[in-house]
Amino acid sequence: MPLLSGGAISRSVRASAADIQRISERITEALLKQGYVKAKKEKAALSRRVAELITKNLEEEAALEAEAERLAEQHIRRNRGGEGMDERRVIDMIKKKLAEDRGFSL
Repeated sequence: MPLLSGGAISRSVRASAADIQRISERITEALLKQGYVKAKKEKAALSRRVAELITKNLEEEAALEAEAERLAEQHIRRNRGGEGMDERRVIDMIKKKLAEDRGFSL
């Protein structure tokens, strides 16, 4: 039986496709309006690309979270069941270290 509830305590960001689309449209609009980018294609294509990048980032973060939970569970088991350990803090510290080692921005 997993000590960490099989990921039930995960805090990874979860967003629906509609949320991601809405966010990507707003980001695209702001980038264009403020002159940070100039669209070589139609605005919708740029917005789709932003949505792809957001989705990829969220998937990578979810994988990082799962790995951190797995490693935390191993750490807690090695330390006599983790008595007195804050599971979330252990996971967060491992996740931060994994992200840092991989050049991933949280």
